[in-house]
Amino acid sequence: MAIYILLMLIASSAYGLVSPILRDAYQAGLDVNTATDVQYVLAVVVLWIVVLFRRRGKPVQGAQWLLILGVGLANAVFCYAYYQALTVLPASIGIVFMFQFVWMTMVIDIIVKRRLPEWPKWIGLILILAGTVLSVGIEPGAWHAIPWWAAGLGLLAALSYACTLYLSGYYDPDVSSELRSALVMTVATVFIFFVFPPSDMMRSFVAHPARTVYWGGWIALLSQVLPTLLVLAAIPHIGGRMAGVLGTLELPVAVFGAWLMNGDHVTWSRWIGVVLILCGIVISEAIRSRRQAFRTSNDARKPPSYASGSRSK
Repeated sequence: MAIYILLMLIASSAYGLVSPILRDAYQAGLDVNTATDVQYVLAVVVLWIVVLFRRRGKPVQGAQWLLILGVGLANAVFCYAYYQALTVLPASIGIVFMFQFVWMTMVIDIIVKRRLPEWPKWIGLILILAGTVLSVGIEPGAWHAIPWWAAGLGLLAALSYACTLYLSGYYDPDVSSELRSALVMTVATVFIFFVFPPSDMMRSFVAHPARTVYWGGWIALLSQVLPTLLVLAAIPHIGGRMAGVLGTLELPVAVFGAWLMNGDHVTWSRWIGVVLILCGIVISEAIRSRRQAFRTSNDARKPPSYASGSRSK
């Protein structure tokens, strides 16, 4: 179990470094079009290679194709909105906007199921909102310094990610996760090419091959290839709930990376905001997991019930 927990933590840390790496790549001259296309193309190639050497399980049928199409579109919208926002937003603030997927997922669940969540979810939501305010900064005029369109793209990225997570819960478990990931990434790449034509990527390879390979390779490795492969290896052994909690390591890694690599000024109030966000996610997920485990344990202790006609005499 410990090795799979470590794999999930490495995956979360890798994705947390994407924001500061992107900021450095943009400053080095890599445009958002090329940065996006390179990571998707490489991810598609690697994931399909993995599929070729793994058991595919049940074939994709019926509504599962529509689900893959929807998740692929949400993935593409997330990438487009988030990467465009990071051309203006500091990496530490961009990751805070993206982390609003937590309460957005809860709202989607309320709308779909028409049922209010339990109290840990509400406490977690309050902590996340408070942490967001502190993480962005409470200095006078802090919000006015953020372009409205960049903030809107950051929230759109969060909503797209929330849709990706929620829709993924409806996958047929008999279809291999490797095949689903490869198909979703292929669909997302097709949508991305409509927004960011691959011609920009090809021109970048011809004009600045070293820069494109260096920065594009780092972005692809940290944003798609390494996290996807490690998550696919870890989640079957640790479960989705624990993976979600461990995945919150992405946020402190992103803020720390922005401070260390980009020179972002991260005040103590913003660090406190990061802690509040993490506490909110842990309370909303970990407590519920413990309660469910407690109920399962109690059910296991109950003596089996017998029908009156089946009890031995």
